[in-house]
Amino acid sequence: MKLCDGVYAYIWRGVFENNCNMYYFGEPLNLLFDPGLARHVDLRFDTMRSDGLNPDDITTVISTHSHPDHFEGCAHFMDGRAKVGMHRDEIAVLNEVGPQFFRMMGMEFPSFSFDMELDEGPLNVNGVELEVFLTPGHSPGSVCVYWKDKKVLVCGDLIFRESVGRTDFPGGDSAKLRASIERMAELDIEYLLPGHMDYVSGAVQVKKNFDVIRRYIFPML
Repeated sequence: MKLCDGVYAYIWRGVFENNCNMYYFGEPLNLLFDPGLARHVDLRFDTMRSDGLNPDDITTVISTHSHPDHFEGCAHFMDGRAKVGMHRDEIAVLNEVGPQFFRMMGMEFPSFSFDMELDEGPLNVNGVELEVFLTPGHSPGSVCVYWKDKKVLVCGDLIFRESVGRTDFPGGDSAKLRASIERMAELDIEYLLPGHMDYVSGAVQVKKNFDVIRRYIFPML
């Protein structure tokens, strides 16, 4: 679904199986975020085609973190068809606990390689400048990616609509999650694109979402 010029959202609506939301920044970026579980990649490509997009145009894939419901589908692109990136801290986590974490989820650990080890700071994708923020809390190397010109924040499992990412997985940290959320609340955001649940649109609604989380969720962390 097209949210605004160049920005597309593919919200996971499945009731009986967990999977993440997938986002796409179109021409000239051709940038895909969080392809999700591998077995659903082809289905999601069909949804992109219904929006007039060609999945073969994807040149860059970013995984916001290494949990299977976000990362497993990246294996689809690791044959050289696109550059695949994740934050270097999260790649270290994947190397350390990935096999055990995937087994805990009843899944086979995929072979992987990365073309990009992300760091916090500017990221130029096909001539367009984005900003990468390291936002630990849900996992040690989780990132948010901000497109300032569009006022769009892809936030992974840091923050949702009136909720936040869980911190009981390996490397989770409630204090770091709160600090990361407060950093992102300082940005000028029109579209908040979380890893699960629905997106939040409009600066007023985005601010209200941060306020709700501070008031009702932070005390429980």
